[in-house]
Amino acid sequence: MFEAFFKDKLAPLTLRMALGLFCVYHGFSKIMADGGMSWYPGLAVGWQLFIAWGEFSAGLAILLGFHCRKAAALFLGLTIGTLLWWQGWNVFRLSLLSLEPTLLVLLLGVALLFQGAGELSLDGRAGGSGQETAKSGKKKAAA
Repeated sequence: MFEAFFKDKLAPLTLRMALGLFCVYHGFSKIMADGGMSWYPGLAVGWQLFIAWGEFSAGLAILLGFHCRKAAALFLGLTIGTLLWWQGWNVFRLSLLSLEPTLLVLLLGVALLFQGAGELSLDGRAGGSGQETAKSGKKKAAA
């Protein structure tokens, strides 16, 4: 009973809180630089806006569990894209110590993408996390 509660409800919630707070914090700090238009002067304004507001909105969606898998995919695309933009092929020569925080956050995003928002989310309440659909399908097949 407790194992199912932790696995189905608290584990996805913990993943969402960790990744969502990270995204909201980093996105908000970029938005505070002139609305997201001047946090990295070497980058075009359109890309700065897209990255800043994309991180912030994906973080809010992840925190609420609203279209969580799509938000995690957006975050993964933004993070991998900006990492490759700034580092290029040099990313393969970086030390593991410098890549460790980025890899940890990327793995959080992948885990959330695979697992979904869980039952304690807006997706879970609406039946859109995929887990409830599978459970209700099993109940219908058994009946």
